[in-house]
Amino acid sequence: MTAIKTELNVLFVATFVWAAFSGCAPSLEQTEINTARATEAIRDGHFEDAESLAMEVLDDDPGNPFAGIIAAISLYKRTMHYLFVDGQTVIIGAIATGNLNQRYLKESLDRVADDLSRVDELLDAAAGEPRVSLEICLACWEVDWNQNGTVDEFDEHLMEVEQDAYEREYRRGDPRRRPTFRFDHGDVLWANAFISFQRAAVDLIRAFDWSELGNMFRGGIFSSGGEAPKRMRFELISPELVDAARQRILEGLDLSDAAREAYLKETDDDREWLPNPRQKDHPLPLPVDAALYDTWERVVDDVRRIVRGEEGLSMTELAQLGDHQWKSPPRGYLDIGKMLSEPRDIVLEIETLDDLDDFSGRESRRKVERALEEILGDYYVRRMARSPILRRAKRMKKEVESGRESIDRKLRYLIWIN
Repeated sequence: MTAIKTELNVLFVATFVWAAFSGCAPSLEQTEINTARATEAIRDGHFEDAESLAMEVLDDDPGNPFAGIIAAISLYKRTMHYLFVDGQTVIIGAIATGNLNQRYLKESLDRVADDLSRVDELLDAAAGEPRVSLEICLACWEVDWNQNGTVDEFDEHLMEVEQDAYEREYRRGDPRRRPTFRFDHGDVLWANAFISFQRAAVDLIRAFDWSELGNMFRGGIFSSGGEAPKRMRFELISPELVDAARQRILEGLDLSDAAREAYLKETDDDREWLPNPRQKDHPLPLPVDAALYDTWERVVDDVRRIVRGEEGLSMTELAQLGDHQWKSPPRGYLDIGKMLSEPRDIVLEIETLDDLDDFSGRESRRKVERALEEILGDYYVRRMARSPILRRAKRMKKEVESGRESIDRKLRYLIWIN
């Protein structure tokens, strides 16, 4: 019996070795080769090749974090390309026919939702490996970003770093315009949060029927001499998607917290995408200090409480954020949490919206408050815990107006940290 077992073991080992060398079983060496080739392809901006090679690696090694990141980047780029093309098709069709093709829009967004879900899965797998890293020069990609059929000047300079820390423009050809970033574990979590927020936005759009937007093209504001519609209703067709969007936002906020914590734990300092206050080697010339990270943490917590319905946006503070300063701004609060937890059709009474343009006197305030009640219903409440997020926004506005920081820089912060 022992001899038979020994012969079977030898036969098993021999069969496995033969399979490995004949291509019937995954080869560790081939996996490493394909990973290296996929990495080279993504660095060169050859997204289709990179995705194909990365998927080959994942077929043999499903948890490979390097292939996961490359596949996620490639799939995301392809998804955004088709979304851009489909969006153009919907708008051009609406202008030409006076009707918005809701069916085509839904099919397009459903594909986007599926693709972004897959991107999320790939990033989730990569986030489980803290040692993962990938070096890429984003500005070196030769891609037709504006989809006009050629890589033009706009495309060539889109991803470049244009200014230094003092907002002085780098000259064309300056190597600092095209830095190589070293993306690591914190950046994967940052990307995870970014995708979660995008998935939430797509779900919110998919939840409604936007066919009535065609009225704006058929006889409304986009039609010369046409009469704008007096009332528009966007039917809620998938309330479960609003709930899904709410969950995605909360997940994205948790991931944003995780990214911030991961960044703060980093001890290296090598071409950082988003540095912590101790790191100095970061190609993007935006100053980072402990105050920025503190604001990041507080804003995420503000948004989380708003989404949960624990706090609302003060209509008084919201009204005063604009250029027009109200003498008697409207009172009350906007309950965004309730919008997400108890969604309904969106109904716009155009004449009622016009009432919101009046900025004078107490009578105007009462008129505006009645308009808000009519438009928002029970989403507009008289009493509620006030979120501090608008006060933070007002502080940022004052810093822009005083010249301490430009609006461009503020927008970069906003996009940069989700």
